[in-house]
Amino acid sequence: MLLSFSATRLFLLFFAATVAVLSFQRGKIRDQHKPSSLSATFSGTSRPQRMKRMAIGSSYLSTLSLYLPSSFGRERRTSSRRIVPHSLRGRDSSDPEGDFSETIESRIYREWRRLPLQPYQLRETTVDEVVPGQVFSLEQQLGVFDVVVNIRMTVLVVEGGLAVVNPIAPTKECVEILHKLEKKYGGIKYILLPTTQVEHKIYLEPLSRQFPSAQVWGVGRQWSFPPFPLSLIGYYPSKISGILRDTTSSEEEFPFQQDLEIKLLDIALPGSIPTPFQEAAIYHKRSKSLIVTDAVVSIPKEPPRIVSSSPSSLLKISGVWSSPSASSSPKTMFLNEVEAADSPQNTAQNRREGWAKTVLLACFLSPSSVSKELREFLDEGFVWSSGWEKTFQALISPSLIVSPLVSELVFRPQSQQVRSWAENVAEWPFRRVIPAHFGIAQRSGPKEFLRAFAFLNDESDASYKSTAGSTLSIPGTLKEDYSILQIIANAAFGKKSGA
Repeated sequence: MLLSFSATRLFLLFFAATVAVLSFQRGKIRDQHKPSSLSATFSGTSRPQRMKRMAIGSSYLSTLSLYLPSSFGRERRTSSRRIVPHSLRGRDSSDPEGDFSETIESRIYREWRRLPLQPYQLRETTVDEVVPGQVFSLEQQLGVFDVVVNIRMTVLVVEGGLAVVNPIAPTKECVEILHKLEKKYGGIKYILLPTTQVEHKIYLEPLSRQFPSAQVWGVGRQWSFPPFPLSLIGYYPSKISGILRDTTSSEEEFPFQQDLEIKLLDIALPGSIPTPFQEAAIYHKRSKSLIVTDAVVSIPKEPPRIVSSSPSSLLKISGVWSSPSASSSPKTMFLNEVEAADSPQNTAQNRREGWAKTVLLACFLSPSSVSKELREFLDEGFVWSSGWEKTFQALISPSLIVSPLVSELVFRPQSQQVRSWAENVAEWPFRRVIPAHFGIAQRSGPKEFLRAFAFLNDESDASYKSTAGSTLSIPGTLKEDYSILQIIANAAFGKKSGA
């Protein structure tokens, strides 16, 4: 969701390029008056500030590679060095000798440069049983600028096997988990891609390669920029089994129709170049579960297990941890996470604070409580003022919300179609909602789902109104929280959003 939309991606790319140029110019000016050396470039600042600048600058430069051609996607396979640091011995009960080389090797994703987001090539996978014997959640990390959240692949038990919804990076560890599920419930019959968003479809082709007998189904209006064939740039397999459409209105029969129903949101975002946006809501009849991608989210108070297990990003966002290394080497990344996990700063309170601020950045890009001063950002990273706790509380109070990133950049411009789709989805008798990010909304049904879209109603409740009279997508938030999203919406769509 962090890089779901073209306008947001362009904004982040422009921002990263601007910071990189300013950083270069700043160093160039200093070099005219001081000796040409690294220490001279950073003279006049404290050591922690220099370390943070090096880390932040390296992160910007790595982000500029987001639009590298996908031909760079497959990395040459190298042998894994055995890592046996004395300080790590005994940390893994399954590896009493302290040799983590096999663990690291099982988490390496060698095609990470197709979409080079954190955690780059080292991707841990966790698995949870959402509904015993029926629904499973496999999660990895996904982020940029240390704003790291979870990305979820849902595995559903269907007649004769399994259906996989929203692929994630098929590392050896991830594939082994799927093989274990196959042994118990049958082979993977279907791989479903219910979205047009790049951070989900980028893994469709690699996962389908691991399970060649599975049928691949996806929504139909897929696109890329530049407009190359998706199979050429590695997003899509060369052949797919079919297109996901409304099972309730289509005359076409789907092989999974006994177990799954689908209702499709199909809109085009306005602008000089209309951008297709599709999301298929999937209803799993056996478990009475609703599976969505980005339409709604459930924000947990505690960070997801996959995020807190590698806590360096949470600790950086909370402001208590700084690492000068920006290396994407699996060994360096792994040891950096171990160092962060072992640090005195790795407390439950610091992780909670880091998670709350991460959520605000992921949902608003630049909430009102974050400093907009570029110099402060270069010196110290994200600088927070009071008020962020209240905004985070507003996000976690409802069981389901529409993320402001989605509400302002996607749903408001097509409010009537979105509202009609939400009402159709609410006709299913689901008992839980499983999004592709953040938490799972257990004991949430049609009523809670519709409440998340209340901001689209013509006569919204007074709690959705700001002091200026505009409609907020989430009660309790501030109009100022949406300022950056409004700027992007105005630039992309040529008109003001509703917040």
